[in-house]
Amino acid sequence: MLRQNEPGVLSGSEYFFNTVTAQKLNLFYSVSLCGHYYCDEHYCIERDYLDVLLVMLVEKGSIQLHYHGKEYTASAGDMLLFDCAVPHRYTADPYAEFYWVHFSGANSLDLYHFLTRENGSVLYHAPHTQKSATQIRNLVRQFATNQLIRDSEHSRLLYNAMCYLMETNSLETALPENSPTQQAVKYIQSHLGEDLSLKRLSAEVHLSPSHLIRVFRSNLHYSPHEYIVRMRLDRAKYLLKSTDMPIKAIAAEVGYGTESSFTGAFTEKIGVSPRKFRELPLG
Repeated sequence: MLRQNEPGVLSGSEYFFNTVTAQKLNLFYSVSLCGHYYCDEHYCIERDYLDVLLVMLVEKGSIQLHYHGKEYTASAGDMLLFDCAVPHRYTADPYAEFYWVHFSGANSLDLYHFLTRENGSVLYHAPHTQKSATQIRNLVRQFATNQLIRDSEHSRLLYNAMCYLMETNSLETALPENSPTQQAVKYIQSHLGEDLSLKRLSAEVHLSPSHLIRVFRSNLHYSPHEYIVRMRLDRAKYLLKSTDMPIKAIAAEVGYGTESSFTGAFTEKIGVSPRKFRELPLG
């Protein structure tokens, strides 16, 4: 256990090293450095490059981050997740208590890019961060109490924290009650086997086609067409596994005019034909 003496880092702050092997980086999400800091207005970190991801959980006060030409303010309960390979600067504003973790490995960078693309930001607001925050606290406290924990357990906590951040973009939080997107989603789910042209869908929710596409993408990060295809194929997979319906009948049930068009779409998106998918074991 080490105690930090950087400018602006107050008494009681701690950081912890963790040596990571190349093999473990290929297998797990791995912590290289983490800590629990109390900082005042003199605290400032400015870097051009560091080959890790950084997740920060603010407990009290606030952190000001300059990243990709934008300013972000993370307050109590908020989390920041960003790539330190991009030039960045962050400060306590004017005081902050926070947990932080440098990590890398496995597909962590791919998951980071997915999360930031879906969220549209590197900042995640409370209260949607509560589950992720618990994972980060537990992780740092394991180091603080010198617990002998497997690297796979550190990886699990980090991965859980990242996955819980996805819940900030769930349908329940993204779609206001009776919004045009929610109305469109309900209509799609109830009419998968029918004509779901953009013209018909936009008429159902009383928006122009171009406006519907904009609000749909804003809320769900899918176009209406992409969402329809996803729902149709998910329904088809269920029918293939749970019934003996002929593939031609399933195609009609989920809105495809011919068996061949259904088979082509299914194979392209899922990677195997409907017939092959039906034969694959579920377990």
